Amino acid sequence: MTSVERAVSCFEKGFSCSQAVFSTYAEHSGLDHETALRIAGGFGGMGRMGETCGALSGAFMVIGLKYGSTVCGNNPEKEYRQV
Repeated sequence: MTSVERAVSCFEKGFSCSQAVFSTYAEHSGLDHETALRIAGGFGGMGRMGETCGALSGAFMVIGLKYGSTVCGNNPEKEYRQV
C-alpha cells in the first residue's frame, strides 16, 4: 500500500484530513502512528471549524517534523517576517 493509499484509508476510517496526512508521513520520521494521530487531532479544519484545510495543516506538520529548526539563533527568514 502506498503512502497516499494509507492516508486515504486512514481518512475513510473516520480520522480528519490532518490526522490522515500527518500520521502517514510522520511514521517515516520515526514518530509512532498513535502519537501522530493525537498531535494532529486538533488541526482538522482547525478544530473542525472548516476554516483551514486539514490536509494542508498535516502536510505543514510533516515538513516541520522533517526540516524544522531545533536550535534558537540567527534565522534570516524570521527576521524578514518581523519587518
